[in-house]
Amino acid sequence: MIKAILTDCDNTLIDFMRMKTLATNNAAKAMVKAGLKLSLKTAKQELLKTYMKAGIESQKPFTIFLKQHNQCNERILAAGINAYNSSKIKHLKPYRDVIPTLKQLKKYKLGIISDAPKLKLYQRLEAMKITNYFDVIIGYEDTKRAKPSRLPFKKALKALKVPPNEALYIGDWPDKDIKGAKSLGMTTVFARYGYLKQGKPVYADYKAMHFKDLIKILKKMPKH
Repeated sequence: MIKAILTDCDNTLIDFMRMKTLATNNAAKAMVKAGLKLSLKTAKQELLKTYMKAGIESQKPFTIFLKQHNQCNERILAAGINAYNSSKIKHLKPYRDVIPTLKQLKKYKLGIISDAPKLKLYQRLEAMKITNYFDVIIGYEDTKRAKPSRLPFKKALKALKVPPNEALYIGDWPDKDIKGAKSLGMTTVFARYGYLKQGKPVYADYKAMHFKDLIKILKKMPKH
């Protein structure tokens, strides 16, 4: 019987790449307006590409981007960072069905397991106003191990006082989310709606085309 629902954050609770793309696009626009000597189209493409190469949680993509184009300039840098930050907050919204679904899951213990730095994770959750739905929130610093390591999953389960066979985990990344949760014997749900790649087989117990599909999945599962 399932007693706990654990979930990834990015591309599971939030359309993270949509937010990241919109924020970097607005940053590029502000940088061009401040004097960046690139076409807007090129600036948008190159800035997002730099983010992906430097690391999606990196603090340095704007500086790296300007150095690559030999345009290190404090005014352009400031314009980009300011536009990025304001746009990010504006577009930090959960998928449309997340909050209604979380309300229906109140009888379960709820938790988040993310590889994101904990401060950034809380910034996202606070901006989306969903922090209080969760009984435990595990970020990278809690174990200093990224999924599919078992440690983040074990820490969350220990905090919730629930064994793996009584917990369900939903995530969008097969090699991290599904593999890590499965290695402990948790029931796994593949968040197909957040998956950024195509064609790779995913060996999860269930597949969700929307976050709200969790309700149907739980109804199908054995009650004992």
